[in-house]
Amino acid sequence: MARFKAVLIEHGYSSSKIERDIISAAGGEFIDASEQPIEEALKICVDAEGVMLRRVEVTADMLARFRRCKILVRYGVGTDNVDTAAATQHNIIVGHIPDYGMDEVSTHAIALLLGCVRRIVETHEKLRGTDAWEVHRGQPLWRVAGRTLGIVGFGNIGRTVARKLAGWNVRLLAADPFIETPEVARAGVEKVELERLFRESDYVTLHCPLLPETHHLVNSRTLGWMKPGAILINTARGPIVDTAALLGALEPGGLSMAGLDVFEEEPLPQDSPLRSHPRVILTDHVAWYSEEAQAQLQRSAAEELVRVCTGGLPRSLANPEVLRRLGRFDEWTPSDTVRWQLKRLDALQAAR
Repeated sequence: MARFKAVLIEHGYSSSKIERDIISAAGGEFIDASEQPIEEALKICVDAEGVMLRRVEVTADMLARFRRCKILVRYGVGTDNVDTAAATQHNIIVGHIPDYGMDEVSTHAIALLLGCVRRIVETHEKLRGTDAWEVHRGQPLWRVAGRTLGIVGFGNIGRTVARKLAGWNVRLLAADPFIETPEVARAGVEKVELERLFRESDYVTLHCPLLPETHHLVNSRTLGWMKPGAILINTARGPIVDTAALLGALEPGGLSMAGLDVFEEEPLPQDSPLRSHPRVILTDHVAWYSEEAQAQLQRSAAEELVRVCTGGLPRSLANPEVLRRLGRFDEWTPSDTVRWQLKRLDALQAAR
């Protein structure tokens, strides 16, 4: 008899062999229900100790049906598609994988930034469509050296961006309410308040999680703080940016460019004005992807599920307060990726 039951609701990857091998080796029963209609997949989860998913919206009603669930693991860093408050009420750990894809997302953010700075896509399209060969152009380009880059959110990915740009002769600023100033300084970065970051940066790159307090963090007010000609990069979560406000900020005299991998609505609607905007570079939420990152993600998700379903505690979770309800908080050693969440909880409780 299996020690526990694990159900994969959906994932979108070519195979679930990695998960099956890891869970089966631990004595678990693994069911890949990703080809089933979602309602049928949810029925299979009723008596499962572990549930895995990627993009499905997990509601309070859905969680109430998971009668034996100990852990729900979301493939990825963010958990904004999961009702974590409801999961906590049902004593379900919400697992995620915050330490994967750091190289990929940071590289992609820098690639979007350089594409904007050097107007790579615009020049490429011009050469494809005409015989133009312009060294001197109407739209000037400016060097990167000597500029200021603001990093909003100084977690794993934000720090990796800073490390990669350390030798570029770029001044680095970071805004993050949950990271201490000495920790930021050790990375060669100056910690500042958000308004100062927006006002002083030539480039701003977003690497914060999507939370109630970061929804539309980039809005008409914060965009109004930015310098004329500044560049905004978003590889974090789409709803962090108010799309209408961004389009307004891209009018003449405002931002020069934006590079976006994530959007308020995904897939990006065909009639979105972002698709045809001449000063926006778009990619389709692919910043996380490489073959290595995907394999790491699948492996780490399965290992986290096994860890909890066999009596252990997770390396990282999106709702650490659930461990208090389970009476296991004192035996848990939080990882670096969770400590910011504990500080946030303390701040929220202090504000009540």
